[in-house]
Amino acid sequence: MGGVREPAPLPAWLARELERTGHLPPAHVPTPRPVPPRARQAVIAAGGGRGAVGRALATLLAEVADCAAVPEGAAFSEKLNRAAYTVGGLVAAGHLSADEAERVLTEAAEHARPGQEQRYGAIIRSGLGAGRLRPLSPGGRI
Repeated sequence: MGGVREPAPLPAWLARELERTGHLPPAHVPTPRPVPPRARQAVIAAGGGRGAVGRALATLLAEVADCAAVPEGAAFSEKLNRAAYTVGGLVAAGHLSADEAERVLTEAAEHARPGQEQRYGAIIRSGLGAGRLRPLSPGGRI
C-alpha cells in the first residue's frame, strides 16, 4: 500500500473492445482555436484589453471558445453559464453594455458549438439575467 505503483498494461482484448465500442479518445484531438476576432475586439472595446475587467472577459470568452476543440465533454454549458453570469455582473456594474455582452457571448458560443443557437441562447439569457442581480465592482472579485 505504501509507495507509488505502476498501473498494469491495458490488455489487448480490452483495448480492442474499447475501440470497437467507441470508448477510446480520438487519435487526433484538434488544438483549441483562439477567441474569435470580433469577440476579441469587444474585449478591447469593453476594457481596452487591459485591467481586471478586460482580462476577466478575455479569459471567460477564451474558456468558452476553447470548447470548440472537443465535441463533447468540455463542460461547454457550465463554462458558458459561468461566463454569462460574470458578464451579467459586469453589465450591472456598467463595465459593458447589455447588447455588447450578449453579442460577445453569442460569438464565443457560436464558435464553440456552431448551429446550436437555441441551446446556447437559453444559457446566455439565463446567466446574464442572474448575473445582473449581482454587479461586479472593479475592486471586487471578478
